[in-house]
Amino acid sequence: MPVSAQEALRITRVLEQKLDGRQKSIRVWNDFFGGRHNLAWASERFKLAFGGLFADFADNWCEVVCSAPAERLTPVGFRFGTGDEDLVPADREAQKIWQANSLDAWARVAHTEAMVKSRAFVLVWVDDPEADVPEPHITVEDATQCIVAYEPGSRRRRVAALKRFDGEDGFTYATLYLPDEIWKWRRSGSLVAAGSPVQSGLILPPGLATQWEPRGDDPEQQRIDNPLKRVPMVELRNRPRLVDDPTPEHQAVIPLQDATNKLIADMMVAAEEGAFPARWGTGIDLPKDPLTGQEIDDPELWRLSVSKMLRASNPQAKFGNFEAADLRNFVAGITMLTEHISAISRTPPTYFMGKVENVAADALTASEAGLASKCRDKTMFLGEDWEEVLRLAFLVKGDDKRGNNPLAETIWRDVEYRTEAQHIDAVLKRKALGVPWRQLMEDAGYTPTQIDRMERMLEQDADRAARALAFKTPEGDDFGDGLDDVGAEDREAGAVA
Repeated sequence: MPVSAQEALRITRVLEQKLDGRQKSIRVWNDFFGGRHNLAWASERFKLAFGGLFADFADNWCEVVCSAPAERLTPVGFRFGTGDEDLVPADREAQKIWQANSLDAWARVAHTEAMVKSRAFVLVWVDDPEADVPEPHITVEDATQCIVAYEPGSRRRRVAALKRFDGEDGFTYATLYLPDEIWKWRRSGSLVAAGSPVQSGLILPPGLATQWEPRGDDPEQQRIDNPLKRVPMVELRNRPRLVDDPTPEHQAVIPLQDATNKLIADMMVAAEEGAFPARWGTGIDLPKDPLTGQEIDDPELWRLSVSKMLRASNPQAKFGNFEAADLRNFVAGITMLTEHISAISRTPPTYFMGKVENVAADALTASEAGLASKCRDKTMFLGEDWEEVLRLAFLVKGDDKRGNNPLAETIWRDVEYRTEAQHIDAVLKRKALGVPWRQLMEDAGYTPTQIDRMERMLEQDADRAARALAFKTPEGDDFGDGLDDVGAEDREAGAVA
């Protein structure tokens, strides 16, 4: 149902306030993923002693924890419906839409953003509204710019969405997406200039949040109809919950990351101050200044090198050195923390090791079982979101049958890493059970486009084989050997056969 401009502005303000409330957490999560840590557990004494020496230091495991599942989540195709012959071509049409919008690459970005910021968004609209045949335009959107509102009591039915962003002309723009219409606003000043929470973690001043005005002088630029009759923005949520908000992949790892940074910083300080043996000497007569008679305490006299040696006139003089600091205690603590990070995040221990030696293949597979299981769970929820994206894309094309098909299914690449021999062996065992050829090819990791191409190749190979056999007798002799004994009509008939 259409709403008034006043009501649309009210919804915009409510969504903007909720969007502002997320910015501080998103900035922290993004900083830890990018390695911008703050040595949170360093004492004031440590900070006074070393100042900003370690300001840019980070042993960043948060990136590993977030990237490990994201790199295994790869959609390769879609199915629309089962047992309905009218919907068989949907796979190819969906693949065309997917490729036309470069989603084979941008889907990976969307998954990474969801792992880091707990959410990512996908916007579906018309590429060229003036075109005779409308084509969908699909873009991945950032969690700092977008928010989706749901019907009370539902986590699926979208009732509104907002995208807010800075323009290059000094204005801040906002677009409100409703099921029946779309409203466009702008206001003077940019988010950065206004102290946006995106940059500084501050909430926008209340006065600034109420200064939205219609975008442009033309009323048609402010409000347009939504022909899709659905909110065209889909939210990809990481680790969704029933009541609580989704969380980033590395949220539980952040305290352990702080502790790891603290131990490594302490180890570096110990390495600088006590990792090399300190020397001592007793009963040494210091040289004296011949003019003043005072002892000369010149550090250069005691700075040793390969070409220098210490000597003393006192026969009772002694020399020695202290034991160097043992850094293995720090290494043991750091190893313990990385093991905890691995266990909590279900990231394989091999991801935290610089090298892997003498590890059996079965042991490596077992160590990745937790990550593979976690990724399979993610494909269930993310698959539902991508199916909704493709439904919206078909609505843009005017295909209501596919746009409202509840039987859509996302085809994912296998989330488990296996050797080629293990993979093919599993496929051959499925073949022995009678699994159809096309399903076997999907299990082998081929995309629907590759499978279609292989089917055409098989048909061409079969056609060439049939034509070759057409010129052979059952005994294997060429028909051509006896063509001289028959008439021209028989030769022509044989050639056609």
